[in-house]
Amino acid sequence: MPVYDRDTVPERVGRGTLDPELAAWLPTGPVLGADEPVADARRAHRVLGEVPLPSVGAVEHLVLDGPYGSLPVRVHTPTEAAGTPCGALVYLHGGGFTVGTLDEFELPLRIIAEGAGIKTYAVDYRRAPEFKFPTQLEENEHAVRWLFDHAGEQGVDPARIALGGDSAGGNMTCVLALRFRDGNGPALALQVPLFPETAFPADTPAASENRSGLYLESNGIFQMIRNLVRNTDDVRQPYITPLNAASHAGLPPTILVTNGFDPLRDVGHAYARALAAAGNDLTYVHHPDLTHGFPQFSHYSRACRRATEELAGLIRARLGRPASRTEG
Repeated sequence: MPVYDRDTVPERVGRGTLDPELAAWLPTGPVLGADEPVADARRAHRVLGEVPLPSVGAVEHLVLDGPYGSLPVRVHTPTEAAGTPCGALVYLHGGGFTVGTLDEFELPLRIIAEGAGIKTYAVDYRRAPEFKFPTQLEENEHAVRWLFDHAGEQGVDPARIALGGDSAGGNMTCVLALRFRDGNGPALALQVPLFPETAFPADTPAASENRSGLYLESNGIFQMIRNLVRNTDDVRQPYITPLNAASHAGLPPTILVTNGFDPLRDVGHAYARALAAAGNDLTYVHHPDLTHGFPQFSHYSRACRRATEELAGLIRARLGRPASRTEG
Protein backbone atom coordinates (compact mmCIF):
# COMPACT_ATOMS: atom_id res chain seq x y z
CA MET A 1 0.00 0.00 0.00
CA PRO A 2 1.40 3.44 -0.85
CA VAL A 3 2.04 5.36 2.38
CA TYR A 4 3.04 9.02 2.40
CA ASP A 5 3.95 11.63 5.00
CA ARG A 6 3.21 15.35 4.88
CA ASP A 7 6.25 16.01 2.71
CA THR A 8 5.48 13.35 0.11
CA VAL A 9 1.70 13.52 -0.45
CA PRO A 10 1.31 13.32 -4.25
CA GLU A 11 -0.38 16.08 -6.22
CA ARG A 12 -3.05 13.61 -7.33
CA VAL A 13 -4.04 9.98 -6.81
CA GLY A 14 -6.06 7.65 -9.01
CA ARG A 15 -7.16 4.14 -9.77
CA GLY A 16 -5.16 1.00 -10.33
CA THR A 17 -6.75 -2.39 -11.02
CA LEU A 18 -9.81 -3.25 -8.92
CA ASP A 19 -9.10 -6.16 -6.59
CA PRO A 20 -10.53 -9.26 -8.36
CA GLU A 21 -12.16 -10.74 -5.25
CA LEU A 22 -13.81 -7.43 -4.49
CA ALA A 23 -14.94 -7.07 -8.11
CA ALA A 24 -16.54 -10.52 -7.98
CA TRP A 25 -18.37 -9.85 -4.71
CA LEU A 26 -19.64 -6.29 -5.25
CA PRO A 27 -22.58 -7.21 -7.53
CA THR A 28 -23.94 -9.50 -4.78
CA GLY A 29 -23.53 -7.09 -1.88
CA PRO A 30 -25.46 -4.06 -0.60
CA VAL A 31 -25.27 -0.67 -2.26
CA LEU A 32 -24.75 2.59 -0.40
CA GLY A 33 -26.78 5.35 -2.01
CA ALA A 34 -28.97 3.04 -4.09
CA ASP A 35 -32.24 4.39 -5.43
CA GLU A 36 -34.32 2.68 -2.75
CA PRO A 37 -36.17 3.56 0.46
CA VAL A 38 -34.05 4.06 3.58
CA ALA A 39 -35.64 1.03 5.26
CA ASP A 40 -34.65 -1.20 2.33
CA ALA A 41 -31.08 0.13 2.37
CA ARG A 42 -30.80 -0.61 6.07
CA ARG A 43 -32.10 -4.15 5.60
CA ALA A 44 -29.71 -4.79 2.70
CA HIS A 45 -26.71 -3.80 4.80
CA ARG A 46 -27.44 -6.35 7.52
CA VAL A 47 -25.48 -8.96 5.54
CA LEU A 48 -22.27 -7.14 6.50
CA GLY A 49 -22.88 -8.16 10.11
CA GLU A 50 -23.60 -11.79 9.28
CA VAL A 51 -20.02 -12.99 8.79
CA PRO A 52 -17.63 -15.12 10.86
CA LEU A 53 -15.82 -13.07 13.46
CA PRO A 54 -12.27 -13.40 14.80
CA SER A 55 -11.81 -13.69 18.53
CA VAL A 56 -11.19 -10.63 20.66
CA GLY A 57 -10.32 -10.27 24.31
CA ALA A 58 -13.74 -9.01 25.40
CA VAL A 59 -16.83 -7.20 24.14
CA GLU A 60 -18.75 -4.89 26.45
CA HIS A 61 -21.95 -2.95 25.83
CA LEU A 62 -22.19 0.45 27.50
CA VAL A 63 -25.12 2.86 27.54
CA LEU A 64 -24.16 6.49 28.10
CA ASP A 65 -26.49 9.23 29.24
CA GLY A 66 -26.19 11.18 26.02
CA PRO A 67 -27.50 14.59 24.98
CA TYR A 68 -30.52 13.02 23.26
CA GLY A 69 -31.10 10.10 25.62
CA SER A 70 -29.48 6.69 25.86
CA LEU A 71 -26.37 6.36 23.71
CA PRO A 72 -25.09 2.80 23.16
CA VAL A 73 -21.36 2.24 22.83
CA ARG A 74 -19.75 -1.12 22.06
CA VAL A 75 -16.28 -1.67 23.53
CA HIS A 76 -13.74 -4.15 22.17
CA THR A 77 -10.83 -5.04 24.43
CA PRO A 78 -7.85 -6.76 22.77
CA THR A 79 -6.52 -10.11 23.91
CA GLU A 80 -3.18 -8.43 24.57
CA ALA A 81 -3.04 -4.66 24.99
CA ALA A 82 -0.10 -2.69 23.65
CA GLY A 83 0.64 -1.04 26.97
CA THR A 84 -0.93 -0.63 30.39
CA PRO A 85 -3.05 1.42 30.55
CA CYS A 86 -3.87 0.95 26.90
CA GLY A 87 -4.68 3.29 24.06
CA ALA A 88 -8.18 3.66 22.70
CA LEU A 89 -10.00 4.57 19.50
CA VAL A 90 -13.48 6.08 19.55
CA TYR A 91 -14.98 4.91 16.24
CA LEU A 92 -17.77 6.60 14.27
CA HIS A 93 -19.22 4.26 11.67
CA GLY A 94 -20.09 5.22 8.13
CA GLY A 95 -23.23 4.79 6.08
CA GLY A 96 -24.04 8.24 4.73
CA PHE A 97 -25.42 9.29 8.12
CA THR A 98 -28.41 7.10 7.16
CA VAL A 99 -27.49 3.39 7.35
CA GLY A 100 -25.05 1.37 9.42
CA THR A 101 -25.22 -0.54 12.69
CA LEU A 102 -22.53 -1.62 15.09
CA ASP A 103 -23.03 -5.26 14.03
CA GLU A 104 -22.10 -4.31 10.48
CA PHE A 105 -18.75 -2.94 11.69
CA GLU A 106 -17.99 -5.69 14.18
CA LEU A 107 -15.47 -7.46 11.92
CA PRO A 108 -13.20 -4.47 11.16
CA LEU A 109 -13.38 -3.22 14.75
CA ARG A 110 -12.25 -6.59 16.08
CA ILE A 111 -9.40 -6.62 13.56
CA ILE A 112 -8.33 -3.12 14.64
CA ALA A 113 -8.64 -3.80 18.37
CA GLU A 114 -6.57 -6.98 18.16
CA GLY A 115 -4.05 -5.70 15.62
CA ALA A 116 -3.50 -2.34 17.28
CA GLY A 117 -3.63 -3.68 20.84
CA ILE A 118 -6.09 -0.97 21.85
CA LYS A 119 -9.67 -0.68 23.07
CA THR A 120 -12.20 0.46 20.49
CA TYR A 121 -15.37 2.35 21.42
CA ALA A 122 -17.93 2.17 18.60
CA VAL A 123 -20.71 4.73 18.99
CA ASP A 124 -24.28 3.85 17.97
CA TYR A 125 -25.29 7.43 17.19
CA ARG A 126 -28.76 8.34 15.91
CA ARG A 127 -29.14 8.28 12.14
CA ALA A 128 -30.70 10.59 9.59
CA PRO A 129 -33.28 11.37 8.30
CA GLU A 130 -35.09 10.74 11.58
CA PHE A 131 -32.47 12.83 13.37
CA LYS A 132 -30.95 15.86 11.66
CA PHE A 133 -27.61 17.67 11.99
CA PRO A 134 -26.10 18.31 14.52
CA THR A 135 -27.62 15.39 16.50
CA GLN A 136 -25.00 12.89 15.33
CA LEU A 137 -22.13 15.27 15.90
CA GLU A 138 -23.22 16.14 19.43
CA GLU A 139 -23.71 12.49 20.39
CA ASN A 140 -20.29 11.54 19.09
CA GLU A 141 -18.67 14.50 20.83
CA HIS A 142 -20.34 13.39 24.05
CA ALA A 143 -18.87 9.89 23.67
CA VAL A 144 -15.35 11.26 23.16
CA ARG A 145 -15.58 13.59 26.14
CA TRP A 146 -17.02 10.78 28.27
CA LEU A 147 -14.02 8.57 27.53
CA PHE A 148 -11.57 11.32 28.46
CA ASP A 149 -13.49 11.87 31.71
CA HIS A 150 -13.62 8.14 32.53
CA ALA A 151 -10.29 6.99 31.09
CA GLY A 152 -8.94 5.82 34.45
CA GLU A 153 -11.84 3.53 35.26
CA GLN A 154 -11.76 2.22 31.68
CA GLY A 155 -8.07 1.30 31.90
CA VAL A 156 -7.29 3.78 29.13
CA ASP A 157 -4.39 6.21 28.91
CA PRO A 158 -5.96 9.67 28.34
CA ALA A 159 -2.83 10.70 26.47
CA ARG A 160 -3.47 7.95 23.89
CA ILE A 161 -7.13 8.43 22.93
CA ALA A 162 -7.82 8.64 19.20
CA LEU A 163 -10.92 9.41 17.17
CA GLY A 164 -11.64 7.74 13.85
CA GLY A 165 -14.35 6.74 11.46
CA ASP A 166 -15.16 5.96 7.86
CA SER A 167 -17.11 7.90 5.23
CA ALA A 168 -19.74 9.90 7.15
CA GLY A 169 -17.87 8.86 10.31
CA GLY A 170 -14.70 10.17 8.69
CA ASN A 171 -16.47 13.46 8.07
CA MET A 172 -17.47 13.69 11.72
CA THR A 173 -13.95 12.72 12.80
CA CYS A 174 -12.52 15.68 10.88
CA VAL A 175 -15.27 18.00 12.13
CA LEU A 176 -14.81 17.05 15.78
CA ALA A 177 -11.05 17.49 15.51
CA LEU A 178 -11.75 21.03 14.26
CA ARG A 179 -14.30 21.68 17.00
CA PHE A 180 -11.94 20.47 19.72
CA ARG A 181 -9.17 22.67 18.33
CA ASP A 182 -11.44 25.69 18.06
CA GLY A 183 -13.05 25.22 21.47
CA ASN A 184 -10.11 24.04 23.57
CA GLY A 185 -11.57 20.54 23.68
CA PRO A 186 -9.80 17.33 24.71
CA ALA A 187 -6.43 16.72 23.10
CA LEU A 188 -6.76 13.80 20.69
CA ALA A 189 -3.62 11.73 20.31
CA LEU A 190 -4.61 10.84 16.76
CA GLN A 191 -7.41 11.23 14.24
CA VAL A 192 -8.12 8.43 11.76
CA PRO A 193 -10.49 9.57 9.00
CA LEU A 194 -11.05 6.74 6.52
CA PHE A 195 -12.20 7.85 3.05
CA PRO A 196 -13.90 10.86 4.66
CA GLU A 197 -16.49 13.09 3.05
CA THR A 198 -14.60 16.31 3.64
CA ALA A 199 -16.53 18.15 0.92
CA PHE A 200 -19.37 17.40 -1.46
CA PRO A 201 -17.65 15.38 -4.22
CA ALA A 202 -20.04 15.86 -7.17
CA ASP A 203 -17.71 17.97 -9.32
CA THR A 204 -14.61 15.80 -9.03
CA PRO A 205 -13.04 13.25 -11.39
CA ALA A 206 -13.39 10.55 -8.72
CA ALA A 207 -17.16 11.01 -8.45
CA SER A 208 -17.48 10.82 -12.22
CA GLU A 209 -15.30 7.79 -12.93
CA ASN A 210 -16.51 5.89 -9.84
CA ARG A 211 -20.15 6.91 -10.13
CA SER A 212 -21.80 3.48 -10.01
CA GLY A 213 -21.24 -0.20 -9.32
CA LEU A 214 -18.49 0.26 -6.72
CA TYR A 215 -20.60 0.11 -3.52
CA LEU A 216 -21.00 3.88 -2.98
CA GLU A 217 -23.14 5.50 -5.68
CA SER A 218 -21.99 9.03 -6.44
CA ASN A 219 -25.45 10.46 -7.05
CA GLY A 220 -26.75 8.75 -3.94
CA ILE A 221 -24.64 11.18 -1.91
CA PHE A 222 -27.13 13.91 -2.83
CA GLN A 223 -29.83 12.04 -0.90
CA MET A 224 -27.54 11.33 2.05
CA ILE A 225 -26.82 15.03 2.48
CA ARG A 226 -30.52 15.80 2.08
CA ASN A 227 -31.26 13.26 4.82
CA LEU A 228 -28.83 15.00 7.16
CA VAL A 229 -29.48 18.70 6.79
CA ARG A 230 -32.42 21.10 6.94
CA ASN A 231 -33.10 23.71 4.27
CA THR A 232 -31.78 26.42 6.56
CA ASP A 233 -28.40 24.73 7.17
CA ASP A 234 -25.35 26.20 5.47
CA VAL A 235 -23.65 23.09 4.12
CA ARG A 236 -20.48 25.07 3.31
CA GLN A 237 -19.77 25.76 6.95
CA PRO A 238 -16.73 23.77 8.16
CA TYR A 239 -18.59 21.77 10.81
CA ILE A 240 -20.47 20.15 7.93
CA THR A 241 -17.80 20.47 5.24
CA PRO A 242 -14.41 20.39 7.01
CA LEU A 243 -12.38 21.09 3.87
CA ASN A 244 -13.84 24.62 4.08
CA ALA A 245 -12.21 25.44 7.43
CA ALA A 246 -10.34 28.75 7.36
CA SER A 247 -7.29 26.97 8.77
CA HIS A 248 -6.26 23.34 9.10
CA ALA A 249 -3.32 24.11 11.37
CA GLY A 250 -2.99 22.72 14.87
CA LEU A 251 -4.89 19.48 14.26
CA PRO A 252 -3.96 16.12 15.81
CA PRO A 253 -1.56 13.68 14.18
CA THR A 254 -3.53 12.02 11.40
CA ILE A 255 -3.79 8.71 9.58
CA LEU A 256 -5.94 9.40 6.50
CA VAL A 257 -6.95 6.72 3.98
CA THR A 258 -8.37 7.00 0.45
CA ASN A 259 -9.19 4.47 -2.27
CA GLY A 260 -8.87 4.53 -6.04
CA PHE A 261 -12.35 3.23 -6.81
CA ASP A 262 -14.19 5.63 -4.52
CA PRO A 263 -16.29 8.73 -5.31
CA LEU A 264 -14.79 10.35 -2.19
CA ARG A 265 -11.19 9.74 -3.28
CA ASP A 266 -10.45 13.28 -4.44
CA VAL A 267 -12.04 15.15 -1.52
CA GLY A 268 -10.18 12.89 0.92
CA HIS A 269 -6.94 13.48 -0.95
CA ALA A 270 -7.61 17.24 -0.91
CA TYR A 271 -7.94 17.07 2.86
CA ALA A 272 -4.64 15.23 3.13
CA ARG A 273 -3.04 18.00 1.08
CA ALA A 274 -4.62 20.65 3.32
CA LEU A 275 -3.36 18.94 6.46
CA ALA A 276 0.13 18.64 4.99
CA ALA A 277 0.21 22.26 3.83
CA ALA A 278 -0.76 23.37 7.35
CA GLY A 279 2.21 21.51 8.82
CA ASN A 280 0.35 18.71 10.61
CA ASP A 281 1.82 15.29 11.38
CA LEU A 282 0.32 13.16 8.61
CA THR A 283 0.35 9.54 7.47
CA TYR A 284 -1.56 9.30 4.20
CA VAL A 285 -2.48 5.91 2.75
CA HIS A 286 -3.94 5.43 -0.72
CA HIS A 287 -5.26 2.07 -1.95
CA PRO A 288 -5.52 2.32 -5.75
CA ASP A 289 -7.17 -1.13 -6.01
CA LEU A 290 -9.92 -0.82 -3.37
CA THR A 291 -13.34 0.77 -3.00
CA HIS A 292 -15.17 2.83 -0.45
CA GLY A 293 -16.05 0.73 2.60
CA PHE A 294 -13.24 -1.79 2.27
CA PRO A 295 -12.83 -2.63 6.00
CA GLN A 296 -16.40 -3.96 6.07
CA PHE A 297 -15.59 -6.24 3.12
CA SER A 298 -12.72 -8.02 4.87
CA HIS A 299 -14.61 -11.32 4.84
CA TYR A 300 -15.05 -11.22 1.08
CA SER A 301 -11.66 -9.96 -0.09
CA ARG A 302 -8.19 -10.84 1.14
CA ALA A 303 -6.94 -7.47 -0.10
CA CYS A 304 -9.55 -5.70 2.05
CA ARG A 305 -8.60 -7.82 5.04
CA ARG A 306 -4.92 -7.11 4.53
CA ALA A 307 -5.54 -3.36 4.18
CA THR A 308 -7.54 -3.36 7.43
CA GLU A 309 -4.79 -5.26 9.22
CA GLU A 310 -2.19 -2.81 7.88
CA LEU A 311 -4.32 0.06 9.16
CA ALA A 312 -4.35 -1.59 12.59
CA GLY A 313 -0.56 -1.75 12.44
CA LEU A 314 -0.30 1.96 11.68
CA ILE A 315 -2.60 2.75 14.59
CA ARG A 316 -0.58 0.49 16.87
CA ALA A 317 2.59 2.36 15.94
CA ARG A 318 0.94 5.58 17.11
CA LEU A 319 -1.05 4.44 20.15
CA GLY A 320 0.82 1.38 21.39
CA ARG A 321 3.69 1.34 23.83
CA PRO A 322 5.53 -1.26 25.92
CA ALA A 323 3.81 -2.41 29.09
CA SER A 324 4.45 -0.06 31.98
CA ARG A 325 7.16 -1.06 34.46
CA THR A 326 6.79 -0.94 38.19
CA GLU A 327 8.55 2.08 39.61
CA GLY A 328 11.34 1.23 42.01
